Amino acid sequence: MNSIDSLLNRVTMYRLLVYGLGVISFIAIFLAVIGRLPMDPLHMIFSIGVLGAACLVTEFVMAKIWRRPFNAESWLITALIIFLIFPMANSVLGAVTLGVVGIVSSASKYLIAWRGKHIFNPAAFAVGLVGILNIETASWWVGNSALWPFTLVFGLLVVRKIRRFSMLIAFATTAIALQVITFVATGVPVLANIQSVLIASPLIFLGTIMLTEPATMPPRRSLQVVFAVVVAIFYAEAWKVGPVVIYAEIALLIGNVFAFIVSPKFKTSLRLQGIQKISDRVYNYVFSPGNGFTFKAGQYMEWTLPHIGFDARGNRRSFTIASSPTEETVQLGVKFYNPSSAYKYGLSQMRIGDEIYVSQLAGNFTLNGRENKKLAFIAGGIGITPFRSMVKYIIDSKQQVDITLIYVVGSANEIAYEALFHEAAQFGVRFVPIVTTVNTGDNYRHAQLDEKLLSELISDNLERTFYISGPNVMVDSTKHYLKRLGVHRRFIKTDHFSGY
Repeated sequence: MNSIDSLLNRVTMYRLLVYGLGVISFIAIFLAVIGRLPMDPLHMIFSIGVLGAACLVTEFVMAKIWRRPFNAESWLITALIIFLIFPMANSVLGAVTLGVVGIVSSASKYLIAWRGKHIFNPAAFAVGLVGILNIETASWWVGNSALWPFTLVFGLLVVRKIRRFSMLIAFATTAIALQVITFVATGVPVLANIQSVLIASPLIFLGTIMLTEPATMPPRRSLQVVFAVVVAIFYAEAWKVGPVVIYAEIALLIGNVFAFIVSPKFKTSLRLQGIQKISDRVYNYVFSPGNGFTFKAGQYMEWTLPHIGFDARGNRRSFTIASSPTEETVQLGVKFYNPSSAYKYGLSQMRIGDEIYVSQLAGNFTLNGRENKKLAFIAGGIGITPFRSMVKYIIDSKQQVDITLIYVVGSANEIAYEALFHEAAQFGVRFVPIVTTVNTGDNYRHAQLDEKLLSELISDNLERTFYISGPNVMVDSTKHYLKRLGVHRRFIKTDHFSGY
């Protein structure tokens, strides 16, 4: 699993979607060429061209009109999803319909939005709209039994990348259970039909690729599970409301309404106030917040830079907010490497007054009323940022706590926010920096984080709730050490990040 995570960490989720959807589309065309799919490969290639052109032009024009950064991946992801769920263009009318679907999907990101946040999954909205208008209905041909192994593997990679297995499990189990109940109630043989439910239906693609779109799902894990169950119920039952049958795309749109109601509703820009070097290669970016911008200590959001050079990771990143809700600025702690990605280079070129666009505030890695309990924070590298937010919140609200903060870095000059953590001692925060390199003569503890060290530093580990933040390998190994010490998993909260 570590090797898979290492591979996934090399690309952003959006670029992973581009690659995966592209591969599935290529395989589908190949299967059509050899006769495994009952489709004309030339019509398929032509359809991709029509959708790509429609989505690209629409997204580019809309970004100019709304003065938003043009995203080099969003239009392509939308085009490929529509290609995989909508009938091919085999006539002039079919091409026009496809073009309209592409235009509507990309335009909906800007027109069907609230404070810059689009409400519906763009592909589902456009496909659902033409279905409701009785122009053309979705075919969901990607659910063909010849494609299911490829869709399943890619879908699971996406779910692993964004750690949404609880949502996928809730969706799949609910949908399958309801369909089995329907089979039993109507006298349909279960065993003879369950295969089509699993591998010859929209189930896999809907549950792994479309359901998990970050912009239109709720921000918190408990609400994500409810969202998945809502979509599953409407998908499995396929009720008819007047002339409208609730197919997969309509079920997802209904879920999007629920997600919109329970989610923070903003997409705004922040203006750079200053840049502080706080340790070797770590810089703290300080921004002026937009109107109505609120968050909880420990949450993250998506940060989009306009006009950056092209590389394999795109112009969007998810970063934890380093500042506390009690501060008047929004802060972002970033570690730079050499060579930097195009995104990091663009960030390094920002000047006072420049803007960055933020959206999709989310995250369960928050105190959530646990300030009065015994806690342990364990950070690896730049994974210290959510703890900076939480500790600053504790200081500003003058709370007395019982928290041990273990901060693991490669060398002493990488320690960030040290003065703040020492200041927090008067409020009950015990700061323990750990340097993993050989002893260089400084005053820090030199060691490797393992089961023995955790037991030594936190002798009352069975009385505490643990928060772990850092690279995936560090988070997973630390969680394993704690379980071996007897800490139950419900007392372990993790905050993975995938590298950037």
